[in-house]
Amino acid sequence: MKREQIEGVAEDLAGKAQSAVGRLVEDPALEAEGDARQAAGQVTKTYGDTLDTVSSFVKEKPFAALAITAAVTLVVSRLLRR
Repeated sequence: MKREQIEGVAEDLAGKAQSAVGRLVEDPALEAEGDARQAAGQVTKTYGDTLDTVSSFVKEKPFAALAITAAVTLVVSRLLRR
C-alpha cells in the first residue's frame, strides 16, 4: 500500500469524524469542512491507487510501458508544435 493510500484513508476518516461532530453540535461550517476533508481524502486515496496500478503495470510489462510513454511523448510534442 502506497503512502498516499494510507494518508487518503486517514484523511477520509478524519473528515467523517469532523462532519459527525459538526452535525452533533449543529455547526454547518464544521460539517462542511469535514465533508471537504473527506473528499480530499478520497482523492488522495484514488491518487495512491492509481500510482500503485501504474507501478504494477510497469513492473509486469516494462516494454509496453515504454511504448506507451514514447507514444504519449510523440503526441504531446506534436500538439505543442502547433
